Amino acid sequence: MKKSTIVFSLGLMLLLFMPFISQASPLVYNTERIYGQDRIETALGISQKGWTSAQTVILCEGTNYPDSIAAAPFAASLDAPILLTGGKSLDTRVVAELKRLQPQKVILLGGQSRLTSQVEKELDNLSFSWERIGGKNRYETSVLLAQRFSSESLIIANGDDFPDALSAASYAGIKQIPIVLTSKTMPPAVVDYCQKVQPTQIIVIGGEQVVPTDSLKAHNLNITTRLGGSNRYETNTLVVKYMKNAIESNDQFLVSGQNFPDAVAGTVLAAKLKAPLLLTQKEDIPPAVYSLMRQHMKVEPAAKIISGRGIITASGALNLRDIPSTSGKVLLAVPQGATVEITAQQGQWYQTTYQNKTGWIFGDYVKITQEFKQGEVKASIGLNLRQSPSLTAQILMTLPTGAKIPITGQQNGWYKTIYQGTTGWISAEYVTVCDPHTEAPAIDLTPNGKVYILGGPGVISETTQQIVEGKTSSQYKDNLKAFPPLPTSLDDPDSEYLYDPASEVLLDPFQGISPGILQGKKILIDPGHGGPDPGAIGKQKTYEKFNNLAIALFLRDILTEAGATVSMTRDSDVSVAPVYTQTADLQARVALANSIKPDLFISIHNNAMTNRDTKGTSTFYSLENSQKNHSALLAQALQNKLVDTLNTADKGVRTANFYVLKHTKVPAALVEVAYISNPYEEARLKNPIFQKNVATAIFHGVIQYYDSLDRP
Repeated sequence: MKKSTIVFSLGLMLLLFMPFISQASPLVYNTERIYGQDRIETALGISQKGWTSAQTVILCEGTNYPDSIAAAPFAASLDAPILLTGGKSLDTRVVAELKRLQPQKVILLGGQSRLTSQVEKELDNLSFSWERIGGKNRYETSVLLAQRFSSESLIIANGDDFPDALSAASYAGIKQIPIVLTSKTMPPAVVDYCQKVQPTQIIVIGGEQVVPTDSLKAHNLNITTRLGGSNRYETNTLVVKYMKNAIESNDQFLVSGQNFPDAVAGTVLAAKLKAPLLLTQKEDIPPAVYSLMRQHMKVEPAAKIISGRGIITASGALNLRDIPSTSGKVLLAVPQGATVEITAQQGQWYQTTYQNKTGWIFGDYVKITQEFKQGEVKASIGLNLRQSPSLTAQILMTLPTGAKIPITGQQNGWYKTIYQGTTGWISAEYVTVCDPHTEAPAIDLTPNGKVYILGGPGVISETTQQIVEGKTSSQYKDNLKAFPPLPTSLDDPDSEYLYDPASEVLLDPFQGISPGILQGKKILIDPGHGGPDPGAIGKQKTYEKFNNLAIALFLRDILTEAGATVSMTRDSDVSVAPVYTQTADLQARVALANSIKPDLFISIHNNAMTNRDTKGTSTFYSLENSQKNHSALLAQALQNKLVDTLNTADKGVRTANFYVLKHTKVPAALVEVAYISNPYEEARLKNPIFQKNVATAIFHGVIQYYDSLDRP
């Protein structure tokens, strides 16, 4: 509760809370496009990128994708580039590349229906030794290739279409695992091969619809691992995640998931560099792949902070809600065509004030018409926000030093601004104005690696390349969600705190719990702070009041389902007191508790310290509470479950005479879930999965408390 003097940030309801951000795309990579005027020239470019010479070259007919994809692990084992050519004769450009590479052997892939005897004669005339590997069909050819090297593992993919096999090619090349092609019914050549080699591990790429389990079981073949998504792009990401321990490069290869030839030659180069191969659409990056690319990033430019005006475009009206979620309470409806001032953004939601109500509107129905200049408060002891541009005007609040504010108007040495939903005037003398059009300093993107785009703009568009580079936005809404922030440099002291939100596993609060276990119990939940009181604020602009409310709402739902009668001191972003002061707000919370007489009072907070390395969980009770013994039992039970469930540092159960604990006449405890001042814990606190798990831990703590009362 000692947060009024600390200027850190605090957490939001669901996603990242931050000022209105003008960043085109959360992806930011250096790119290099390798392509030519056709697929043959693109393959030549890939060869020239990866090889100065080669002992072996694999030659494939330009439209023969199945054989060439199955050849990837074999080619990688020989460190051999794959070149494409016409089937009737050698392309003159390929001849020039063969002369540059000077291979000792050229391997022709496929039968004479693919590469004719004329190609053989031309190689003879050029004095290149050659060999042909080709079966009667793509399935037999894949078996012949698999027989060229030994492995205890085997990858099986559908050969009737290319994407799944293509997804596996880089991994197969790195790990030297043969790829055998199949159909919905296993071809005889594939069955014979599998029964002969008896692989100890069978990895199937694709879902049941492309490689049915029964088609393998019919031949006593058991699938060890299946990597199959709902579409080719989800399958691709599953393969890349599976191969993460084999990846040694920061670079990535981006290839078409709709047009195979440019990708074929790239599989071997990706394997050579031990890099993943990602599939994309022509005009945009599918969400599954996009998310994977974002997770791969290590640094990003600092976001450009702006604010501005917009016009409501929703037909009829647009709801203004108290929190940035469709589950938020509707404060009022903003009519179509109304002009609103945007002061903050969370995901796809904008914060605005309309008819003296501050809340959130959905950004898809707002057209931005004007950007505001941004200012930063430089007054050493804070700066008064006044009702009008005059030193005699009423003081509405005091803005802290360093506060970032939009400048929405100007008059006689005063700036009009909005801060935490309150509109007023501040002295321009103590504000530094930032030019919203100033370019952010360039950063070194090397830690992210490079994205090699294989194929020309006709295969992977320039728009997609710009999305990868962070110069334009994806059109997929899932790609525009708020991703966890990254440092601008690995030298940034915050880089050691990097947090993977995927590390949080959602828990089932009722696993092993009897239904109606809290039937007849009355519990009052107290989300700390709210309204004009933000609580602590983390470095990434996470507001404590939103974290507390999110956890409390999840807890309310769990306790209600468990049979308890649940009340809350607040269920939206408001002060509990009708007119806010810190004292009035605390008194209102206690008055509510003492009037409804719950069985338990649980207050939820985030902790903060000037030392950002401090982290962990603590729970408080008051020795002056009239139910101090029961309060101590409650605090200990909550602390036990929070630490065990969340795996946080145990800061212990402590005593403190916080107002809400001292004056509440029922067993009362105050939970400090984690330190919002610690960058790692700040990132956890704003993760909805973590918030739900906190609620689960408190629920289990309540159960433990009641169990302890029943013990002798």
